[in-house]
Amino acid sequence: MNKRLTKGVSWFVLSLIVGVGLDAIQKYLGNDLKSFEITFYRFFFGSISLMPFLCVRWIRGGFSLTQYWHIHIFRGFLLFFGMVLWCYGLTLVPMSTAIALNYSIPLFTLILSIPLLGETANKDRWFTTFVGFMGIWVVLNPTDVNFDSRTFLLIISSFLFALLDVFNKKYVCKESLLNMLFYTAFFTCIFSAIPAFSGEIHTPFNNVTTLITLGIGANILFYCLLKAFQYMDASALAPFRYCDFLVSALFGFLFFSEKPTLSTCLGFLIIIPCTCYLAYQENKKN
Repeated sequence: MNKRLTKGVSWFVLSLIVGVGLDAIQKYLGNDLKSFEITFYRFFFGSISLMPFLCVRWIRGGFSLTQYWHIHIFRGFLLFFGMVLWCYGLTLVPMSTAIALNYSIPLFTLILSIPLLGETANKDRWFTTFVGFMGIWVVLNPTDVNFDSRTFLLIISSFLFALLDVFNKKYVCKESLLNMLFYTAFFTCIFSAIPAFSGEIHTPFNNVTTLITLGIGANILFYCLLKAFQYMDASALAPFRYCDFLVSALFGFLFFSEKPTLSTCLGFLIIIPCTCYLAYQENKKN
């Protein structure tokens, strides 16, 4: 294994561990705070943690206001709804189930890229996508007597995240990394502040350290991802994404006494080859 591959995979796996850790924190906070509040505090502290870097850039004359307000506002709008549904869904199912359902993102991305990006998909990829959604259906297991229909909110969340990815790909602009991080966190914070403080407000003082960790961790997650993409293409790293299922199962067991259900494991085994094949096709095309 060459050095670029080693570094790329290492940063990517680290990002997965950080991401699952953030999910565990959000699941824990769901016992005391509403999903709107969790989303607000995550991106509020995420914005605050970026302020020192903004000040340094401003002093050096390297930071300027964005010219792409409409893009950042729409990105923040999508991320707000996606994160609220994701935070709420984490309180309904085991972490491993939520992570498995999150694997529907590349399947939605393939479908959305056709009308929005003008891309095409052959019969093999359509068939693989269909089988992948069958795996998602197995994970959901709606025939179970204990099935909670609210679990579908996690699927909607994945759809919004996929739409955000496609939108980023289509409207990618010449923005600095700092601008992208700050404005995304800022507008998501603004959108979530309205519902977070419109009803009964829960004091976060007992969880302030946890919330600060959540905000800083979100920026660390993006940093790890970008470092990974410096060494390898996103499509080449896609097969390594499934490490987070094992990490989520471990975290769920250690912190919440959760065990992956049989339907989750079976669906996971169906989804793996489907999304790996999509990653293979992307690499082959490139």
